[in-house]
Amino acid sequence: MTRLAELATGPDPSAAKAATRAIFTSLVEPLADSFEPDSARLYERLFAQIIQFCRRTSQGRGLDRALSEFGLESEEDLLARVSSLRDPSRFGRWRGAKGVRLVIIFSRVTLGADVAITSAIIERLRREFPEASLVLVGGRKAAELFGGDAGLSFREIDYQRSGATVDRLLSWLDLLKAVEELTEGLTEGEYLVVDPDSRLTQLGLLPVSPDDNHLLFPSREYKAASDLSLGRLASDWLDEVFGEAAPASPRVSLHPSDLELAEGVVSRMRSGSARPVVAINFGVGGNSLKRVGDEFEWGLVRRLIEGGACVVLDKGAGGEEEMRADRVIEHSASVAREGRPIRVIEIDEAGLGGLLASDWEGADLLVWSGRVGMLAALIGESDLYIGYDSAGQHIAAALSVPCIDVFAGYGSRRMLDRWKPAGHAESRVIPVEARAARADEQAVLSAVLSAAREMLQAR
Repeated sequence: MTRLAELATGPDPSAAKAATRAIFTSLVEPLADSFEPDSARLYERLFAQIIQFCRRTSQGRGLDRALSEFGLESEEDLLARVSSLRDPSRFGRWRGAKGVRLVIIFSRVTLGADVAITSAIIERLRREFPEASLVLVGGRKAAELFGGDAGLSFREIDYQRSGATVDRLLSWLDLLKAVEELTEGLTEGEYLVVDPDSRLTQLGLLPVSPDDNHLLFPSREYKAASDLSLGRLASDWLDEVFGEAAPASPRVSLHPSDLELAEGVVSRMRSGSARPVVAINFGVGGNSLKRVGDEFEWGLVRRLIEGGACVVLDKGAGGEEEMRADRVIEHSASVAREGRPIRVIEIDEAGLGGLLASDWEGADLLVWSGRVGMLAALIGESDLYIGYDSAGQHIAAALSVPCIDVFAGYGSRRMLDRWKPAGHAESRVIPVEARAARADEQAVLSAVLSAAREMLQAR
């Protein structure tokens, strides 16, 4: 571990990134994805050690100085503090609290987690503190999914998910500055910081305010023996915090302009027919273990179109995802439906307005390349969503769109339980073991198509 930490904080950028990747993919993520209390404690200790190592490097001087100002000098100081944050006896202060003027909620950084967890927390906090201003601190993409909520404002913080270890930790200094600026002039009883187990605070190990003002949702261990989703667990935890049951569900609040554009596009796509629209995203966030394979992806789009559906395909986040989407489009272009070649339309942000202004109707495959807010709106207009474990299925569930979650590469059964989509419409999780994913693509395809037929017939 020491050698990895040395490489991760060393002067060679490529070695630092490779060592960081090893730390997170080989150590941190398996512990995090187990959702077991013992693993969560080990995760905390490992990260406390990483923080201690990084603060002693030349790049980590600001980190060291800020931690010292909070009185945190040792690994044990960090662990003792985060342990105290999990103590339920701290909750009483906020039950029926009056005079709260500001509630700051941290993003989980990944969009799917913000929909599944953070949005449910926001919903409940709005009920508890109706007179307070609510601020979501996180990446700019979160504003696309929640920007239609007039009662929520945003403060952008850039967390470098692909950066070296020190870069990720230094995001905390930006977070500290943001909290200080947002709370300037407020007394401790006038604001509350709610942390849904954000990467910005690294398991809550990095402080941002007096501890009495910091509520931390222990997502890795809360009700560890249950099979509940993370959104449901967050809701139950808030019931415990505030002393009464008031269930909150995942939700998104899209910009009205995105909703209007998506309605127009999908309406034109249907061309007055009863053909179902299926939205698909094959993104995996850089984790290839979450994929099933090319034949599955080509076959799914082809078979859905041959079966009479219109498909909205998200082209992904560029790079490898975009190349895979291009291969799907190429294979789909050879499909014939009702004796004619299928119609493929590709659109991006620049061409969206022109597409609606042009004289067209009917499309078998619509390919979207652009913002997540518009993708979410297109999902909301669809009859079914299908995708790998990523943000899409949580967006669909929050919009009450039936969804099929093709869950490959999961580390534990509990991980499937925790990340299953939660919403008012039907969701089905199709587990795919990583070793089997490449070997039996046709079996996965058959299972997904069977589920899709049943869910579309029920619509």
